[in-house]
Order: sequence, then structure tokens, then C-alpha cells
Amino acid sequence: MDDGASINVSSLLNGDDPIEDASEDLLQRAGLADAFAAEIRRTSAKHGAVVALTGKWGSGKTSLLNLTSSALEAADDVQVVKFNPWFFSGTDQLMRFFFDELAGQLRDGRGLKDKLKSAGRTVAERLGKYSSALSPLKFIPGAGAVLGGASAVAEGASKLLGEEQETIHQQRVELTKLLADLPGRIVVFIDDIDRLSQQEIRDLFRLVRLTGSFPNIVYVLCFDRSVVETALTDGTVEGSAYLEKIVKISMDVPPLPTQALSPVIARGLVEALDGINTGPLDEARWPDVFVQLILPMFSTIRDVKRYLASVPLTVRSLRAEVSLVDVLALEALRVRYPAAHDLLPAAVDVLTGTTSVYQRNREQTPHDNAFVEDFTRLLDGHAKSVIRILFPAAERLFGGSTYGSDWVSTWERERRVACRKVLDFYLHRQLPAGRAPIWCVDHVVDRIGDETALTEALDQVPEPLLDDVLKRLVPYLRDVPENQVLPTATALMRQLPRVRLGSSGMYSAGGEWAVLSPVNALLRTLSGDAVDRTVSSLFHRIASLYGRVLLLDITAGGSNEQGLISEETARSLRQQLCSHLRAARPEDLAGERMLLRTVVVVTADTDDPSSLESLTDARVVTRLLESAMSPVHSQTMGSVAVRTQKRLFWDSLVNVFGGEAGLAEAVASLRQSLDDGTVESNEELTAALALYEKYSAGWRPRF
Repeated sequence: MDDGASINVSSLLNGDDPIEDASEDLLQRAGLADAFAAEIRRTSAKHGAVVALTGKWGSGKTSLLNLTSSALEAADDVQVVKFNPWFFSGTDQLMRFFFDELAGQLRDGRGLKDKLKSAGRTVAERLGKYSSALSPLKFIPGAGAVLGGASAVAEGASKLLGEEQETIHQQRVELTKLLADLPGRIVVFIDDIDRLSQQEIRDLFRLVRLTGSFPNIVYVLCFDRSVVETALTDGTVEGSAYLEKIVKISMDVPPLPTQALSPVIARGLVEALDGINTGPLDEARWPDVFVQLILPMFSTIRDVKRYLASVPLTVRSLRAEVSLVDVLALEALRVRYPAAHDLLPAAVDVLTGTTSVYQRNREQTPHDNAFVEDFTRLLDGHAKSVIRILFPAAERLFGGSTYGSDWVSTWERERRVACRKVLDFYLHRQLPAGRAPIWCVDHVVDRIGDETALTEALDQVPEPLLDDVLKRLVPYLRDVPENQVLPTATALMRQLPRVRLGSSGMYSAGGEWAVLSPVNALLRTLSGDAVDRTVSSLFHRIASLYGRVLLLDITAGGSNEQGLISEETARSLRQQLCSHLRAARPEDLAGERMLLRTVVVVTADTDDPSSLESLTDARVVTRLLESAMSPVHSQTMGSVAVRTQKRLFWDSLVNVFGGEAGLAEAVASLRQSLDDGTVESNEELTAALALYEKYSAGWRPRF
């Protein structure tokens, strides 16, 4: 992110404060300020002078003004006075406040130049008297004269219209003579004029017009030309013409070239993010995002400061859950185009929805069209760049490429807002239930390849988050070296006892696939004999029978499907599994999950599964009945409600026990064991026995 530029960016992190001296001059405008200061000193001020520094809000007018002031303060024949027009409230205070402020700053000997000290104090005293004489007056805009104020006392009004009028004139003559003999000049800076109200702007310019003829006083006015011209325009006079009559010299703040802001933003981001846990920066994407998206959004140093001031809080609040590159880009969007950023929450589906091969020619919906229209209108030419760089799935709406669902796992791995889950967190700053924080995923990912370390890391993941962590591992496993496949797969298969089995909803896969998907992804990175060797080794490392059955499910293939392993290896492993089942002790079988399915699969080629001696043990019968239950989910068209009903794999149970009679005999023996306390009852067994009674009476669920 750092371009290596050696610049002082501390002022960028101090909010919207303008710079005070050349040491903070990031835009290299000190030379321009020196030239402006030289012109202010050079221009004739025999009858006063008015100079203007103009520029748009945020263009750096005040900073350039401060640099100019510093340059002038270094001269021994220039006295700088700064007048803040925000301090007066109403036209009746403006004139006196101006002269009082001018007199006060000249009276303060600590700031006076040696060359101007004596004359400056004399001028200050004369200004004070002149201000007092004007105290009962009120300037009436548009009248072009000084009239009696409504709030002035009768005595003040009579002085205005009578005997004191000549005194004010005499004081002005004397003040003019003093200023003409001044061995230098007074430069009065007036900033932020464009932030005043329309009436206040008019009052201030009339004041300057009335007092601008005092010799050796140069007014430097700083404002946005378009704002002031609009304020000064009335029915008879154009504001631009009014300014032309008053302003002698005018200088526009030059626009900032993009290359000037680039190192400022880059260095400013480094400073702003110092000490914050930002997560990794995608070095491959950052140059494009910075140059093509962030940089074009900025044209003023004020906007850059606002951006840099807001970045730390946003990054902290996202806790590295979102790609830093995306965060910085979206923060630029939020700061510069808040209305466009406000469209994002309602457009999540539009921005992240991928397209299948069957949807590529579908027409855009009214919602799609409305978003495109509003987003384009609000982003001032940046819409396509934002979509292409941050939300590629929505490129199709702008005539670009289409992206399928296979991209989602990659975007999620890279923490990009192109993934809906990541965008949701960015927008709401809250992880949904079951979503693991990124540090938890990273902790596991960092231990891929080390069987012991990975097992320990996975064991530390809370069970409600385990499913999510395992699923999010898949993209990381596609590049695992061959020698790390077996230890990684072993650690993953050890998590089978912790995951739920079977489906939890209408369209959800069985919980075991949280483990099987990453293992399958690992094994598919192998080729040739390495697959058979690895699967065989993994088979013998799995302690449970059902775990071995699941491994064969994803590797051995079926009647119409080519498996990962050879038929010979698959046949050998099935034979070994059968031997292990026959040799297993009843107490071991009683602890097996998916026992009914295991027995059915292992004995598929056996004429009489009931010949297994362990099937007579009440503990094994208990586990077979419990594992025969399965939830069935159904949903009525047009309804969001999902109904769940328990069912028994009745036919499989009957087949394992050699018929309904054999099953009935086993259940009767189990009930006897329950009665004499040999087997303890539980909620699952009670439900299974209740279902058995219904099935044995002829009941079957309706689907």
C-alpha cells in the first residue's frame, strides 16, 4: 500500500484542519503561496487594494491562505491581520466589529513588526476612535449610505444627522493620512466568506467596498466564487460584475492532478491503519482497486481527509472479516457517494446473485433495472468500475460477464463482498448464528497438513460453529501438497462424531457432508496409484465402522458411477469392513452412529444379514432401532412452513432381522431388557419403539 513517498502526512489525520506552515505542505503549494505573497506586497495600495483567492469547497483555499500568510509574516514591512466574519451577528455589529478587531490586533505590540510598531499603535488608536464614532450607526444593505439604526438612541441619531457627521469625516481624513504615511502595509485576511449566509456575504462585501480605499491596506478575501456571485446577484446587478468592481487581483486555487493525490492517499492509509488488525491485504488486487476505483473518486484534499478520518473506525468494526481492499474501496464509496452506498442493503441479491448456465439469457427484472439506473445516476461515471471490481456477479446487468455459483467459495475465501455472506457482515456488522469468526477459520487453516495440530484446532471449535468452519475449509484444500493429504484427511474424519447426521431441512445436505466435502476435495487432488494408497491408509485410520462406510461412499463409486479408487481396492475395503463388523463386540456396535445403514451396506452381498451373532444383543437392537429413525421434511407449495415427521427405515430393519417375525422377537427381547434394567431407556429409544408399534400395525407415513 505504501508507495515509498517520503512525505509528512500527520496533518491528514487531524480531521479537516487546514495546514499552518510549509512543513505540512503535502501538495507542494508553498511555491505558489510565495508567488501570491510577493504579488500582494508588490501591488499598488495607494488607494487600498482587494485581492481574492478563490476555489471550490475542499480545494485547499485556507491551507494556501495560511502558507501565504506565513510568507508575508516573514517580511518586515507587512503586518498581517486576520478577521473572522463569523464572530458578528447582524449587520449593525459588522462595521464596528471590523474596526475594533483591526485596532485590537494592531494595538497588540507583541505581534507588531519593529518597523511598524510606532505608526501601528498610532493607527490603532485612531481606528479605535473611528470605531467609537460609528457605534450608533447601522449599515443598511442596498441603501449605499449610513442611516440611523432602529436600535440607536435618539441622541446617537441626532449626532449622525447633525454636528457629529463632520467629525466622522475628519476622523476618516486623519486616518487616511496616517495610513498613507505607514512605512509598510497592513494585509487583512478574511476567510470562509462562502460559508456565511447570503445577507452576511452582501454585508461583508459592502463593508470592503466602503473601506477598501484606505491606503496601504490590502484585503485578501478567500471564497468560492460561484457561491459568492450567487449571493451578490440581485435584480439589477450580477454578482460577477459586483466582484469585478471590488477585486483588483484574483487567483484561483489550481485543481489537484490525480498523481498529486495518489501518494497522499497511499501514505495516509498507512498511517491511519497503523496498529489496527486489518487482516491480509490482497497485493494482487490492491493496485487495480486503488488506481481504478478509489483514486478517481477524490479531487480535493478535504475529501481525502474525511476519508482517512473515517477509515480506522470502519476497519476496526469489521474485525478483518472483510477483505481490506474491499473495505477501503467501499469506504471511499460511502464517503464520496453516500446516496449510492445507501442502495447496497436493498440490492444484496442483485450484487451477489450468481447465474447458472440456464439463466444466462434471462431478462432483467424491474428491480434489476431500477438499481442499475439509480446506481449509475448517483455514481457520476464510477458505477461500472465499482461493479466490475467489487461485485462481479452483477456485471451482467451492465453488459459484462456472467459468473456461476462455483465462484462463491473463492470469493468467500478471499473475504470479498462479492460473496453474500461477507457483504451481509459488512452491511450489518453482525455474524449470523452458526457463522464462525474469520480468526477461527484462519486458526484451523494455518494447521492444514499437520495431523496433530489440525485435530487440536478442530477440537477447539465450538460444535455450533464446526459445520461452518469445515465447509469453509474446502477452497483451501484444493492446493494441499500430496504429502499433506493423508494427515489432513485423517484429522477431518476424526470430527465425524461431532457433526449432526442426516438433513436438517428441506434442501439441506446431511450433516456428515460437512466432513465429507473437504475430505472429498482433498482426495480429488490426487491421481493414479496415490489415490488408492491414500484411501486405503485413511480407511484403516478411521476408528468407527460408519466412518469407513462414509469414506467408501465418496470414493468407491456405484453401479453407474466411476469411483476415485479402483474396483479392486473398493472390493478389498468392503471385505475388510465386513470382517470388522462380524468381529465387533456388541458394546462397540452399541456406540456406532448410523448402525442400521452400516449393517445394510456391509451385508449387501450377504444372503442372511440376521446371521450376525451380535444382532441378538439388546444393546445392538437398541442402536439399530434408534438409527432406523429419520426425519422427513415436507412443505406445502406457497408456504414457508416446513413440517418434520419421523419415520423408520422399516424395510431395512425387517431385512436385517430376517423378516418381521425376527424383528418382533428382537423388540420383545429388548422390552424385557428394559424391564429388568439391563438396558436404560432414553427419549430417542422411546420414540423409536412408538414408531415400531405403528409400523407393525400397518401404519405408513404419507409423503
